[in-house]
Amino acid sequence: MAANHDLEPIDPSTARELYLDHKATHCTEATVQGHHYRTKHIVAWCEENGVDNLNDLTGRHLHEFRLWHMEEHDINQLSLRQHM
Repeated sequence: MAANHDLEPIDPSTARELYLDHKATHCTEATVQGHHYRTKHIVAWCEENGVDNLNDLTGRHLHEFRLWHMEEHDINQLSLRQHM
């Protein structure tokens, strides 16, 4: 599947900050902190794997992230679903 080049590029850190800023407009601080914690793992994975534009992510990338996250952080299936 080819990346959609009609979309503006966005790096993982910027996307995360925009997401958290949006959450902060209608969620409690505790909820935002929970999302902050859960999203840090995908940003770290992207950095380690040279993903600098989220528009380029594929289903295969997300599968690789799931496997990495489970191995690196020894989390259960429920936590993994929440982090995804």
